[in-house]
Amino acid sequence: MAEPAADPAADQPADRPPASRPKPSFSRFPRNLPLPALIPALALIAGCGLSVLAMLQSDRLLTQEEEHRFATRVEEIHGQMADRLQVYQQVARSAASLVMTFPDLHWTQWNRFVEALDMPRRYPGIISVAYARAVPATGSGELVAAMRAAGLTNFRIWPESAGAERVVNIFTAPVDEANVRAVGFDMMSEATRRSTIERARDSGEPAATRAITLKIDEAAGAKPALILYQATYRGDPLPPSLEARQASFTGVVAVPVRIGSLVDGLVDEKRPDIGPDAGPDAGPDTGPDTGIEIYDVPPAEAEFPLYRSRRPLETTAAISLTRELPVGGRVWTVRYDSLPDGVLTAHEWVPGALLVGGIALSIALSLILRMMLATHSRAVELAGRMTASLRLQEAERQQLFTQAPLGIALVGTNGLLTDCNPAFGAAAGLAREELLGTDLRLRFGDQGSVFALEAALQGESGRLESDQPLVLGGRRSHFSLHFQPVILAEELKFVLAFAEDIGEKRRAEQHIQYLAHFDALTGLPNRILLFDRIAQALREARREGSKVAVLFIDLDRFKVINDSLGHSFGDEVLRSVARRLRSGLRESDTVGRLGGDEFLIVLRRVMEPGDAASVAEKVVAHLASPFTVGGQNFVVTPSIGISLYPDDAEDPEGLIRCADIAMYHAKERGRNGFRFVTREMGARSRERMDLEASLRKAIREGQLFLVYQPQVDTLTGRVVGLEALIRWRHPEEGLILPGRFLPVAEETGLVLAMGDWVLFEACEQIRRWRSRLGLSIPVAVNVSGAQFRDGQLPAKVARALDANGLSGPELEIEVTESTLIDDVESAAATLEALKQRGVLIALDDFGTGYSSLSYLHRLPIDKLKIDRSFIHDLSTGASDASVPRAIVGLGRSLGLSVIAEGVETQEQLQLLRDLACESYQGFLFSRPIPAEEVERLLGRQGAAHAVAVE
Repeated sequence: MAEPAADPAADQPADRPPASRPKPSFSRFPRNLPLPALIPALALIAGCGLSVLAMLQSDRLLTQEEEHRFATRVEEIHGQMADRLQVYQQVARSAASLVMTFPDLHWTQWNRFVEALDMPRRYPGIISVAYARAVPATGSGELVAAMRAAGLTNFRIWPESAGAERVVNIFTAPVDEANVRAVGFDMMSEATRRSTIERARDSGEPAATRAITLKIDEAAGAKPALILYQATYRGDPLPPSLEARQASFTGVVAVPVRIGSLVDGLVDEKRPDIGPDAGPDAGPDTGPDTGIEIYDVPPAEAEFPLYRSRRPLETTAAISLTRELPVGGRVWTVRYDSLPDGVLTAHEWVPGALLVGGIALSIALSLILRMMLATHSRAVELAGRMTASLRLQEAERQQLFTQAPLGIALVGTNGLLTDCNPAFGAAAGLAREELLGTDLRLRFGDQGSVFALEAALQGESGRLESDQPLVLGGRRSHFSLHFQPVILAEELKFVLAFAEDIGEKRRAEQHIQYLAHFDALTGLPNRILLFDRIAQALREARREGSKVAVLFIDLDRFKVINDSLGHSFGDEVLRSVARRLRSGLRESDTVGRLGGDEFLIVLRRVMEPGDAASVAEKVVAHLASPFTVGGQNFVVTPSIGISLYPDDAEDPEGLIRCADIAMYHAKERGRNGFRFVTREMGARSRERMDLEASLRKAIREGQLFLVYQPQVDTLTGRVVGLEALIRWRHPEEGLILPGRFLPVAEETGLVLAMGDWVLFEACEQIRRWRSRLGLSIPVAVNVSGAQFRDGQLPAKVARALDANGLSGPELEIEVTESTLIDDVESAAATLEALKQRGVLIALDDFGTGYSSLSYLHRLPIDKLKIDRSFIHDLSTGASDASVPRAIVGLGRSLGLSVIAEGVETQEQLQLLRDLACESYQGFLFSRPIPAEEVERLLGRQGAAHAVAVE
């Protein structure tokens, strides 16, 4: 920049009035603009304006055309969908007419009727056509007998629990493995089907269910479907009144329809590239240009659509239309979206082409006009233009100098500040008048700035950043400084000093860096920074030949704190834990939070495993003292897994994985401790994952089965009860005992599904034994802690008993003592609900937990089971008979029966007789045996009627 020019007013004679300055005005702009520039500019503006109008008009017309074309396509698809549903309803009516015309229709005739419909080709989406007959609950047996006599030898009604009226599926076609599974299903047993059947019965018209999962699809996963029901009547095809229709109701024709198959065909048929004549290039990348979403409730109230057609990811609909579709008494809301089909349309290129072409023509015309006019007026306006240009440049320089957001100062060759703009004064925190004439070499707050200025005075430019005040006595911030010498004719004229306040930028960068590498809740390093710290420690350990230890810390039962006291309370606990973990480490070590209640400690320069063990012990000790949060005191214990470099892994991910495995083994060993990872742990971890996958498959495919161990009277030797025990027959490994797979089931939550299966299977077996042998002794079923605390146990037991026609005393529920002690009030309520249903309650493993007379007196228990450890100690002499004697005496005083488990020798049996223990079970009498051997055992001993059920 040139030096500031002298004031021109000072050179004017005193008697001359100052020249008047022209007032800027927009109205004077066209008159002041040179003619060679004005006319081409007007032509260019006019041409561009016309081009824009042409573009907007073409865009509007093409948009209207696309909307009209899409609306036509929507009406066509919507009409065909409505027609298809009407045809499906007509299928239901036709089948109902057949049933009402031929009441004694045989199932083979029904199959021929349905096969003639050619459903896969003519009625896509219809899975089958079934007929369900309405019978009173008392007539179920007659229906079963009739269907078996008709050739369906395996026909049964399920589920067996029923209301006053049943509607049982007796015909279904086409006959395949999936459809046959639905034969015998009582459609009135499920609320959705029942309400729809009642609506079809009362109206005489087809009625549709809401979106459901069909019984044949429950094992394979959710496939949205609906069922069209058409009622059939006795005599008149449509009785005139509601009472007449209810009185003459004989059943329903059920037409299950998969919604996806119903709609996909309609969309695909409209696409030439994926229709029946599609070429070999039509593949999965070619999607329909019309997206369909179906809701059976208003879309604003629906979490998910009932159906959504295939569409590319992250695709935005250009046009959306909504239509309502009546379906069997219900109303669907169908939304149609216009989706891009990958083909360049006129709407996408025509407006742009018009705009580009118009602008190009306008520019060409403007250039031609300019060239013609410039030749004529160039000589006349050359002097004026040069003068105006110089004035404009001077004004621009001054405006740039004063209004620039960047601080600019002019420093003379003597180091004095000769001028500065307002931005430089604002950065320095001082007024411009205070800075003028200042020697910056004496006033700069940073010595580095002084050196840079002196270098600039010698002709060398320089840059630097400073976090000191720009000048002494001014404000402090973070500044970026640039010194640029201005040299003309090899002579230094002055130095330009540029100053930018980058404090906010630096603080924002530091905050972003903090958020990217530190946990927002605890302030500890997060996963990203932890991986980096581990990598640094590994590089250091490789250079020095030392070790690195990784401690994986998980807080025991932290979920209980969150669930009982709230997440805000749990967050404060996590912050308190983080403070304690930081306080006990060296500066060179790192503690971070992986997420949830998981923390990680990285120890550098570890010489031997004992160093890591010492730190783990300190962590356990630091967390052992009670925490006080929100006025409450409690203790949080950790489970710690330890891995070492290079012993266990050589990369951060491997070290964390090994420490994680060791941590889980620490939890298995009782929590509140630490474990080093071993190779066996890794192998067991992989084995556990394989076992979990196999167990899930076993539950699905029915590889589990039950065996039963007899419970015997101590004096008479008669069987007085049975205990159902689960076993697993693996297709490759053979028999797997519970001790191997039950811990995995409890840890993964599979124990709930497994426990429900055992309960229902045991009740079905009781029913079979009662019908064959007149069984009157109870069968005990073990209930896990998770199943007991689920809150659904009384209801599940009631369903299992009702489904098998059992009154209750035939079933005995065994609960461990530790399960009840966790929450005695809730346990008492659950046991009371079970007792009201009539089942017996046994307290398993009694004596191994925190036995208390108070809770024994409050809980409705019928039987105490002496744990096998006490029985084993009797025969080995490890202890005397005081504990079994006390348990027997306690049971007798409370009116409870007592049974000992694990009896394997005559000596143990004799000791139990001496203690007056009522019954026992164990290998001495019988190992757990299959149901068939139980029947032979009871037949030999005549024990089926030996003991009456209470």
